[in-house]
Amino acid sequence: MHDRDLVDEKETERIRGRLDGGEVVVMSARQSRVKPGGASIVNPNTIFLTDRRVIIRSPVSMGLGEHIEEYFYSQITNVRLEKGMLSASLVFHIPGMTELSKHDRKRIGWGRNSEGAIDAIPKEAAERMYDYIRSRIDEARERAASAAADDPLRILKARYARGEITREEFEEMRRAVE
Repeated sequence: MHDRDLVDEKETERIRGRLDGGEVVVMSARQSRVKPGGASIVNPNTIFLTDRRVIIRSPVSMGLGEHIEEYFYSQITNVRLEKGMLSASLVFHIPGMTELSKHDRKRIGWGRNSEGAIDAIPKEAAERMYDYIRSRIDEARERAASAAADDPLRILKARYARGEITREEFEEMRRAVE
């Protein structure tokens, strides 16, 4: 799902050196200079979706500096799309984002508890980003479930619980896999 129309090449060049080998930017969107409700944004953020993670570039000091945040899809437990009249917001739920880290970071508008929001994103781009992020979160969950299912110790415990092997056989096999 590489939609070149949704990748701002000029903005992507600004993070190119931060990409891992083989990592591809799939979509990007820049915040509008006007937030819902009329507040202005001096230095709008740009959100990038790669095939591996979400990267948020926040210019500071009139664009002379920048803050970069990145979240792998496996870290994001949920994403919500909030649509307004002219733009939309992506709200991320990322466990471990505490009040202390939110105050220390001051980079993106972190909301309640472990949620962070990027608002004033063009609606169509936000909708496509939401769909892509949802699919990547689902893939990360499936990989984690598959890895857990393939865990030899977990398989041994299940076999012992079902009565397929004795306690002695379980202990012997457990020592072999550890």
